[in-house]
Order: sequence, then structure tokens, then C-alpha cells
Amino acid sequence: MAGTVPAPGDTLEPLRRHLRDPSYGFDVGPGWRRLVLECHQALVAEFPDYELLAVKQKFGSLAFQAFPRPWKPGGDWTDAEHSRLRVVTSAFSSRSKRICERCGAEGSLRESRRIHLVLCDHCETLVPEHGRP
Repeated sequence: MAGTVPAPGDTLEPLRRHLRDPSYGFDVGPGWRRLVLECHQALVAEFPDYELLAVKQKFGSLAFQAFPRPWKPGGDWTDAEHSRLRVVTSAFSSRSKRICERCGAEGSLRESRRIHLVLCDHCETLVPEHGRP
């Protein structure tokens, strides 16, 4: 379930070593976990020691918040590196706008509950009013 600490063997387990706070629970539905893992892999390819702050759903899209390297006072990366990191994470955020957060099928933004979610037609009927996929 979104917002919980993944069990060992969970799809998102490889992200744990990059977390600033190892107790952080990833706040995305199961339909986006593969997308999150792909984003992680793309970042590791360019920034092997990137620091992960949060992975969550924000306004109906994936928010993957990270730094190119662990933060130090004054920063420890160039503007070009930070810009490149944003390009990578933005590409996955854009992709998330077409993927059902609950099941991973093709979806669209749904504004029928208090939390905006990307859902497929089937999941739209299953997700309750509080909006947690």
C-alpha cells in the first residue's frame, strides 16, 4: 500500500540505499512502482550516488525528488548536473500522467475525488472517495 515501508523483495527496495531518511515510505500506488524503478535506474546510470528525498504522487503525477549527490552545505553539484537530474525525473513525471497509479494500465487524470489521480476506467470505479489507490 502507498505510504508504507516496502517489504523485503519489494520492487522499490533498490531505492532504499539512496534515501536520505531510510525510514521513508514511498507514497505511490502499485501501478507506478515499475515506473519509479525505471526512474531510479535512469538516475543511477548518470548519478550513481544520487540522494533520494521523496517519491510521491503530487497533483496527479509522479514527483521523484532527488539531488545528484548527497546534500552538503553549499551544494555539491553543478547547475548542469541538477538540470540534467530534473530532465530525467520530469520525463518520468510526464509518463506517469498516462499510467494508472493503481494497476499500471493506460490511464488519465481523474478529478472526481479530493485527490487528483491518474486512473484507468476500471480503477476509477474501485478507488474510494478518499482517493488512496
